[in-house]
Amino acid sequence: MPTIVIKDYTWRQCSEFVILNVPLRGHPKKVDLFVIDNYAKVSFPPYILELFLWGNIVEDKSKCTLTEEDAILTLRKTNIDIEWPTLEVQNIDKDFKRDCRNQALESAHKLAEERAKFKREKRQRLQKEAVKEQINVNTTILNKIDAIRDAHRKEAMRDFEDWRSKAELPILSNVKGEVQENRKTYEPPLKWFNDEDDKLKSRPMTDEEIFDTYVSTKKHEIKENENEKMEDDKKIVQVQSESENEENNVKTELSEKKNCFFYNTDSSSEDSESDCKDRSGCKKKESNEKQYEEKQKGRPGMEAVKAAINGNFLRRNNIFDVPSKSVPLPRKMGTINVTFSDRKFPTPARESSRVEEEEWLRKQKEAREKIGFDAADLRPEERDPQWLKDKGDEFFKVANYLAAISAYSYGIKISEKMSSLYVNRSAAHYALGNYCRCIEDCSKALELMEPKCESNRESRARCHARRGAALCKLSAPQHGIPELEAALELTPNNESIKRDVLAAKQYFDIKD
Repeated sequence: MPTIVIKDYTWRQCSEFVILNVPLRGHPKKVDLFVIDNYAKVSFPPYILELFLWGNIVEDKSKCTLTEEDAILTLRKTNIDIEWPTLEVQNIDKDFKRDCRNQALESAHKLAEERAKFKREKRQRLQKEAVKEQINVNTTILNKIDAIRDAHRKEAMRDFEDWRSKAELPILSNVKGEVQENRKTYEPPLKWFNDEDDKLKSRPMTDEEIFDTYVSTKKHEIKENENEKMEDDKKIVQVQSESENEENNVKTELSEKKNCFFYNTDSSSEDSESDCKDRSGCKKKESNEKQYEEKQKGRPGMEAVKAAINGNFLRRNNIFDVPSKSVPLPRKMGTINVTFSDRKFPTPARESSRVEEEEWLRKQKEAREKIGFDAADLRPEERDPQWLKDKGDEFFKVANYLAAISAYSYGIKISEKMSSLYVNRSAAHYALGNYCRCIEDCSKALELMEPKCESNRESRARCHARRGAALCKLSAPQHGIPELEAALELTPNNESIKRDVLAAKQYFDIKD
């Protein structure tokens, strides 16, 4: 957008100020104002006003008032009571204007740095004062807290001293106590086992020792059972003696009654009563013996213990005695078939992204459709290098260079020693602008065309010419032009190569 210089401004002056009225056209939303020393600039695109003032002004004491139609600049003069003959300096050139602008920018930059430095220092000073004030406030608060704490501590100590001075004396102050021994003094633990027992524990027990310990434990159990039986017998005897005492007491009472009341009884009755009592005692004894026998029979392992004591060991049926039952049968062998779904990517499904893979396959399919040649669609009889060369030539003639490169490349995979495939693929790469690939194919073709003979002279000339042209396209004429000249030596009558050599020398300004 072109800039328009404002010329219809007005100005007037007094002893202290210079008043400048600048019309604002188009009702601009933003007006840029830059005033410093003897330079003033007002801009609101596409309008601009640039003034090189006659005298210097004071920026801090100047002001600007914006209205809808005008911008009123009130500029304070540096030298008061001096009238300006003109607003601008007359008869100035471009160099003066440029120097004035640079000087104004430098002074503005210095002034901005000074202001920023002043603000930074002021901010730091205020921060330091604020920190000092906060420290003073915290100190006064802590001093108050310490004073209150000391006052409470002193009051508590004063109360404690008063209580201790007024406390009553102990009642038994003259009685002296006797020192007694401490009943809960430390006593070392009892040593339940000897060193020999510890040594025995450290080694494994033999079969004889195991049998001896087993027999001793069973004997101890039998003794305990016999002691229990003897205690039961004592209880039975005690019960019998008590019953006899009761009978005797009854007899004495009856005899007394007889003597008192002349009560006569037959001797047969007394005999019957004594017999009954004897029978009841026998019955009780028999019942106790039966209970003891049942109790002994109910205890497990008694038969084995008795047999072991007598030297006879009982043999019981054990599952490990039968080899067919002790050793489990081997498991039947089988085959586990694991099948995986077909994947076109080497990574497993759990580590890949299905969406990205499908998108990549779709793009590859579109690229193959765009090329028009897919090696997967070839029949077995079409997988021949010569057939692929002819197919690539057909694609090259119709300017389908990508398909031609694919056909030539697949033919090279089948036969790497066929130089014509490299020569034709270099032409396709040159047509697409792949100059580096073109140079590689030309070099490979020249290596394969050995020995050099008349039948491959034209092919070698084409390779040199195409490699030289590709090098010139890559801005390497020092290598490309010699290649073109080598091709011209092989075919001196080729007009196209002559034109290419002349054009390359003219383009790169190379003189013979």
